[in-house]
Amino acid sequence: MKAKTTMDKNELLAAMSDSYAKLNEQIGKMTDDELNATFQFANDPKKCGARWIYDQCARDLLIHLYEWQVLMSEFVNNIREGRQRDYLPDEYRKNYHEMDKMLVEKHQNTSFQEAQRLLEQTHHEMIQLADSFSEEELFIKGHYKCTYTTDMAAYFASVTTSPYKQALKMLKTHQKMLKTSC
Repeated sequence: MKAKTTMDKNELLAAMSDSYAKLNEQIGKMTDDELNATFQFANDPKKCGARWIYDQCARDLLIHLYEWQVLMSEFVNNIREGRQRDYLPDEYRKNYHEMDKMLVEKHQNTSFQEAQRLLEQTHHEMIQLADSFSEEELFIKGHYKCTYTTDMAAYFASVTTSPYKQALKMLKTHQKMLKTSC
């Protein structure tokens, strides 16, 4: 019997929802002080990963997730309108860390609650967008010229399940570090 090498649309949608629920569950376990405290590991790529080094607190983390989902929404809209453009804007394609920095800086006056609301909004949009694709559109590599050698499902996972899991890990580490420093 051949092992299954990919998931189907229902499994993708379930994974997206499940990882988002786990992230929210962790947020619900944290106090306002923990959510607003500065990450003690923020500048350590070994602890948080290079993609996340500009995130200094939970708000930044959620904003980061939100903004990447906004990019995904624009990517899908471009595809549907017949504009086969790359996912990342041209000016950031070779250095998306600069974009990450800009995205976080843009939201320094955004509250944690607003960041949470924005992420909830785009998360639901990601679910709806992913659900609007057929199995073939989601899982055939290169179905869309602008996805090159990957499939659309991988793009959805890269802005939902994967970063949600990383964000969950970061929040747990943050909470643990705060408790051990007291």
